[in-house]
Amino acid sequence: MMNPKKHFKNFTYSPVALSFWLPFFFLLTYFIYHHMAPFGSSTILTVDLGQQYLDYFAQFKETILKDPSAFFYSFSSGLGGDMLGEWSYYLMSPFNLFFLFANASSLPAWILFVTLAKVATAGLTMALFLKKVLHFRGYAITLFAINYPLSAWFIDNALNLLWLDSAILLPLLLWSLHHLIRQHKSWPFLLLLSLTILSNYYIAWMIALFLLLYLPLAISMEKAWSTCWSLAAKLLPATFLAILLTAWLWLPTLVQLQQGKTTHGANWTFGFENNPALLFFKLIPGSFDFDQMQTGQANFLVAPLILFFLWAFFSSKKIHWLEKSLATFALMILFLATTWTPLILLFHGGQYPVWYPARFSFLLSFLLILMAARAYQKSEAEENWLPSIPARTFFLIATVTITVLGSMAINHISYLDKPGLLIFLFDSLFILLVLLLVQGRFRQPLLFALTGFFLFCNLALSLNNLSYLSQREYQSGARRVVQAGKALKKDQSWYRLAEGLGRTYNDGFLGHFKSGSHFSSLLPAQSASFYQSMGQIAGDSKISYSDGSIVLDSLLSYKYYLSQSQDQSAKQTTNLKKSNRPDYASAKTFASGNGWVIKENQQALPLAYAASDLAEKTPIGPRYPLANQERMLTYLAGKPDQILLTQAPLTLAATHNLEPMTRITGGVMTPVNRKDGTSLVLTYKAQANQSYYLNLGAALDLSDVTIQQNGHKLKQESGYSHSVALNVANGQEGEEQQVIITLAPGVKSRYLDDLALYAFDQKQVQDDLNQLRQHSLKISKRNARRIEGQITTTKDQPLIMTAIPAAPGWSASVDGHPAKTTTIAGGLLAVKTTTGQHHLVLTYTPPRLILGLWMTLAVLIGFLLYLIIKRIFSLAPKLRP
Repeated sequence: MMNPKKHFKNFTYSPVALSFWLPFFFLLTYFIYHHMAPFGSSTILTVDLGQQYLDYFAQFKETILKDPSAFFYSFSSGLGGDMLGEWSYYLMSPFNLFFLFANASSLPAWILFVTLAKVATAGLTMALFLKKVLHFRGYAITLFAINYPLSAWFIDNALNLLWLDSAILLPLLLWSLHHLIRQHKSWPFLLLLSLTILSNYYIAWMIALFLLLYLPLAISMEKAWSTCWSLAAKLLPATFLAILLTAWLWLPTLVQLQQGKTTHGANWTFGFENNPALLFFKLIPGSFDFDQMQTGQANFLVAPLILFFLWAFFSSKKIHWLEKSLATFALMILFLATTWTPLILLFHGGQYPVWYPARFSFLLSFLLILMAARAYQKSEAEENWLPSIPARTFFLIATVTITVLGSMAINHISYLDKPGLLIFLFDSLFILLVLLLVQGRFRQPLLFALTGFFLFCNLALSLNNLSYLSQREYQSGARRVVQAGKALKKDQSWYRLAEGLGRTYNDGFLGHFKSGSHFSSLLPAQSASFYQSMGQIAGDSKISYSDGSIVLDSLLSYKYYLSQSQDQSAKQTTNLKKSNRPDYASAKTFASGNGWVIKENQQALPLAYAASDLAEKTPIGPRYPLANQERMLTYLAGKPDQILLTQAPLTLAATHNLEPMTRITGGVMTPVNRKDGTSLVLTYKAQANQSYYLNLGAALDLSDVTIQQNGHKLKQESGYSHSVALNVANGQEGEEQQVIITLAPGVKSRYLDDLALYAFDQKQVQDDLNQLRQHSLKISKRNARRIEGQITTTKDQPLIMTAIPAAPGWSASVDGHPAKTTTIAGGLLAVKTTTGQHHLVLTYTPPRLILGLWMTLAVLIGFLLYLIIKRIFSLAPKLRP
């Protein structure tokens, strides 16, 4: 009878299990030592993990447990956006199920646990590959397997949790390829390739390219060249079926990429993006920091033991020359792809990676480990095996050379330091001594200790180069976002919340409210373009609704504004402040809490309303966002000639340390003495019923520039390439207002591009908004992707206007019949209809989803028919008399 306790012990301490537990405890030890939640006052949150992914994990839980329709669309994604593509990139990992147990407060701790689990699982799958494919036995499995999860790519990209699943699956996928070659059974390959595509299409693309390089090598390893045709007959259909089987996800995602990421053209050249010679320094422990994260080189470090056995791989007579040649070719292509532009773009899907270069370099580490393991396997089969004299010489010279060159470059390369160089030197030399002097059963434990020491040192040195959010910093922002979201639940109507106070661009996911900001790699280009035309911050992957006006807020259904409170607790939220909105100073308070307050915009329009069909002719210009907002409102109201916006005079009151200026708008601030601070003082007189906005042109560089209104610093993002407008005053009749623009010491000059003051006539604005509000949509049913309700249109207002971003996938039904949709002002959805009372249904279906589902369903039905027919034929002989 099996002893469960003994069985568990054998499993726990088996070489395969240790390949899981060692990386797990290495990382756990580091996290505990650095007091990361739940073990102390710090967190694992850094860069995108804290600014982007965490909020997606909160959205994952909300979608699974409360609103499955948000799997397809979410109004928390900017003004609203497709979510199926977002899920395919960010959220398809089964490890995310752990986040169902998390809340906003405990998310950092659960993220730490998932990080541990993912990295450790990569060790497990690598161990299985070594055992099943190379037939490794004993603790040699662990010795080589831990180099994969503790390689530089896994450690340096542990914060990019969404990429790890595909790398975890890689060893299993390659095992299934070897299994297909040996047993001619294709279903494991089909299944694992499907899972790889589903886990993350981006990394799956890189793995697919690697498979093209690896396939000839696998055939050579298995000595199966004679079966190539039968292999192709199995492999190609399995690959094709895996692609069809996953079409329901990747096909709609492809459409989203075509609307966003692929619209940004890449510059294809035959040059090199970095110096290939510097790749040798990436073998030094700790060769990773924030600079490397942005524009660095490939992170592929493995232990010196792996590098040593590369020589044995090439020198071994037991390894066929063709296998060596194919492995060398694959290795050269992968290394070249980390530095040569055409291959960089090929491996990254035609786009330059924004931060985190060479995102496929785990493939390099895997191939290095595989080659070294093959050599170790052949070498250890010989009793009393010793490295050859050429091997000793080469390894010694290479180690010393890299160390010496690294020490000479230590003041020029940011990630190099003395501890890393010394660890590399002594660990390499000790490994050589062990291989030369130690025989028998002590050799492997010593190699194990040296390898583990080296990999742990790299882990610690690399992660030490990053900075992390403290628990206090995270909880301060998260708590207020969540509190605001809970307070808003008292209002059951449809509305948006503008954030003058917030933690990240994806607060809408964490607080579960409809926000206007978003940070995503799949951001549609049209969303960014619309934001730019309306004076909001927008880039390739980020949009931020932080510079709204009372006009734009109302048109986009921003019923509430979250801002910093004016009490003593406001000091706690200073770092969370996003914008200044004096036009909400006297607005009604909807809810408040510790350091925050929600103000109500009583002029906000509903999600949909009847408007003039002149809106289709709304002219949108590239430079003046306030004029675009004015035209959008007047054309919707059917008053295209109405003037709501006027330019207010600015007076040059005083200067400090500035060369004489002849004008304000289009002027240049040039310091007399660049070592001192420089300031420009402008004044204007405010009038009642006017809301004032300071226009800042695209060419006005706000880096090292401070703008103050009446002594209060105005919060404004820098680094954008379009005009924005800051709300500076609201209805302070007769009071002189003062705007001070200050340059920091050292600034050469600043061009005041389109710097001008404008005012909206609030009374006329309110009259137009009241007119549009007369015929509003009365919503009867709604979820994340479907809006249904009643609306009345008139002869003067026959158009159903919405605050929904226009996008492929939205369809409209009026009184049960399909209706034509149109795009207003370059970004918003409207429905054409006739005069009268109507039943309106707006539905979002991800483009190509239905086609993808049919493709997937066809594969499943075909597979089911195959099993039925196979079963019938297998039973036929038994049924014969």
